[in-house]
Amino acid sequence: MRSPGSKTVFWMMGVSAIILFVCSSLRHALFQSAALDLAVFDQWVYLSSQGLPPISSFFGFHLLGDHAAFILYVIALLYKIHPNIHWLFAIQAIALAIGAAPIYALSLQNSLSITYARTIALAYLLYPALFNINFFTDFRPEAIAIPSLLWAMWAGIAGRTWQLIIAVALALSCKDILSLTVIALGIWLWLIQRRRLYGLGCIFTGIIWYLITIGYLVPLLRSGQAGGVVFYRSLGASPTQIIWNIITNPTLILEKFFAPDTLFYYLLLILPVIIGLHWRSIMVVLPALPMLLLNILSDYSAQRDLVHHYSLQIFPFIIVWLLQSISYCQKHKTRIWLKPQILLIWSILSFLLLAKYDFFVTRYLSNLPNLRSLNIAISLVQAHGSVLTTSRIAPHLSQRPVIKLTNINLVPDNVDNFEYILLNTNTKNKSEFPSGLISQLQGNQAFSLAYKQENIYLFTKH
Repeated sequence: MRSPGSKTVFWMMGVSAIILFVCSSLRHALFQSAALDLAVFDQWVYLSSQGLPPISSFFGFHLLGDHAAFILYVIALLYKIHPNIHWLFAIQAIALAIGAAPIYALSLQNSLSITYARTIALAYLLYPALFNINFFTDFRPEAIAIPSLLWAMWAGIAGRTWQLIIAVALALSCKDILSLTVIALGIWLWLIQRRRLYGLGCIFTGIIWYLITIGYLVPLLRSGQAGGVVFYRSLGASPTQIIWNIITNPTLILEKFFAPDTLFYYLLLILPVIIGLHWRSIMVVLPALPMLLLNILSDYSAQRDLVHHYSLQIFPFIIVWLLQSISYCQKHKTRIWLKPQILLIWSILSFLLLAKYDFFVTRYLSNLPNLRSLNIAISLVQAHGSVLTTSRIAPHLSQRPVIKLTNINLVPDNVDNFEYILLNTNTKNKSEFPSGLISQLQGNQAFSLAYKQENIYLFTKH
């Protein structure tokens, strides 16, 4: 990426990465992280970095049993330098910000001016889902795949074989389901870009990776269960059954395409860039269709918003649709009123409307009075001791072989398996633990109350 505007884009990416990292770190510091998911990834990576079996004490299965995220082994090398959960925040922030580079390159590839290319790269960085997903879900390996998939598009068009191979391999190492995105990318390269060899290569690679990971590896490591199927129970009990029902029973899913929340989801996805979209360039979103289809068909409504991570593999292709639409309009001399400044203003307004920056004021200050007490209690827990704790505390103590979450059905006798029990009663979630758990622990001769301040209780086993 060498052009007069490259330096500006690098600065944009740098500033964006810092902002994204600070937001994730701040949420974590306020004990508002996405609890279980972040703790699981941190534990897996930590155990792998220490040469221990990377088996989650939360889920009970191997690191690769989640979604065959081989990239976590690479991240574990950073934990060897210093095990710190902030590596995950930094990696995700940098990966998402770097996505602006291939967007800029794709814009120039489509004969757009440097000014327009920079503006579209900034529109990518201002896309609300990028900001929201980064901090709301704390960390997802598939975030690393975003710049890879975009670069794969550029490399496929430019005829850069090795760059395409590396980009696709990196994307597939992040999550098993990305095999479907790679297959769709191959179809796009073959049918739309007329890059038949590249297209067939992506299709073949995606199918093989799907069969190896989703068809064999993940079920093997999860006692025969496929990951993510729980969200599609209305369509089937296995990936094969779900795909078969989609193909053979179109009426079963047709109503989901036009449900009110689905229509609103379509609007949310395109609203941040709708001012520049042209229907004649819509085929470029073909690689996003597998994930869009999965989100539409899901029984889990959170897959249809701009907050959760499920739109990660969709919105970057909408930005590519934007840049190709603008290129089309310029070639055909339409929408001459659409200038870079107008697109930038629209992107800023969309960010202000849809980005959830207000969460840091409206949602994330509930533990503020207890921050000092929480941090003191955590400092009293030894490095490798087994821990039972509540969801918001778990990511702060997940670098150990055994840690589990409390729940409303917790049997008092089961607590004897832990060396430390750390509870925060300042929670709106009444299903965190039984109301009488603290009094039961105080009467349990195997434990002593090592620390109590405000709403924080730390019990240690004798």
